[in-house]
Amino acid sequence: MSTPRLSSAFELKLAIGRWLHLAWLLRSRHFRRNLKACGLSPRELMRSMSHSVRYLRQCERRRDPYPVVVVDGFLDGRMMTLVSQSFPGSDDMEDMPVERTRNAMARRNRKLFRLNPESLAGLPVDRAAFWAVFSAFIDLLSQEMMHALPDPDPDLRVESFQSGFKVRKDLWMDRGGFQISPHTDGVQKYATFLLYCSGHPSLEQEGTSVFVPKEDGFRSWNGKQYKFDDFDEAFRAPYRQKVVFVFRKTDHSFHGKYPGETTVEARRQGFSRGLSVPARRRRHRWPDCRVRPRCGAAGCTWPPVHCD
Repeated sequence: MSTPRLSSAFELKLAIGRWLHLAWLLRSRHFRRNLKACGLSPRELMRSMSHSVRYLRQCERRRDPYPVVVVDGFLDGRMMTLVSQSFPGSDDMEDMPVERTRNAMARRNRKLFRLNPESLAGLPVDRAAFWAVFSAFIDLLSQEMMHALPDPDPDLRVESFQSGFKVRKDLWMDRGGFQISPHTDGVQKYATFLLYCSGHPSLEQEGTSVFVPKEDGFRSWNGKQYKFDDFDEAFRAPYRQKVVFVFRKTDHSFHGKYPGETTVEARRQGFSRGLSVPARRRRHRWPDCRVRPRCGAAGCTWPPVHCD
């Protein structure tokens, strides 16, 4: 089910904020140096941003079973080429840490690269410069992506959108045996944005699945994983280059990944690659979660111990 587009006045407001943010970035000598190091001009960056905004505003939006957006063609050719060329190798990545997931299958078959200064310092200068620019690129589009999501049905439990959200950006690779059973994500998330980066044709059916519980009225807020047999697949996002899969965290946002159906050889040639952007609030309540934050600073609620 599609939902109406944003009003023209609101789109204009988003556009003004985005261009002011970009103008502020371009005044930074460090940012301009990163642009030059990765071979991007300010004009190319602006063209890529306009392309992504246009595709975000033209995409189909779903409210059923929960707010979902699938954007085919999110990046233009220039930006997608740089993503592919700059993507870290498996040796540059770490195994999924236990604080990110309790799923042993995910820890064994998924590799993670955190887009932060410490991780970027280990990459060649041109690749590190590109990911610093791309991180800013996602920040420029984050409000647009948030507002592309339709409003959830009134009976769904959600976190209200507030200022003070933190955007976490990760790169990851999945081996052929990767799977994750239906879950709604941890309580700390507001929304998730996945950018599929692999162009291998055998991975077309390896996208994220949206699930509906067979039991009427079943809900989950704490991110626990459930058996595939207890759910029906509503639809599956196509795993293609430039596809973005966006969904809002609710107590009904069940999603997951079926076990890989491709051969081991195909997976080795075309690892699943993605950019995960979970939006998190810096401060949040823990209404149903018995897990406490690990930070000992007075009044600090970041980071949470709760696993995805």
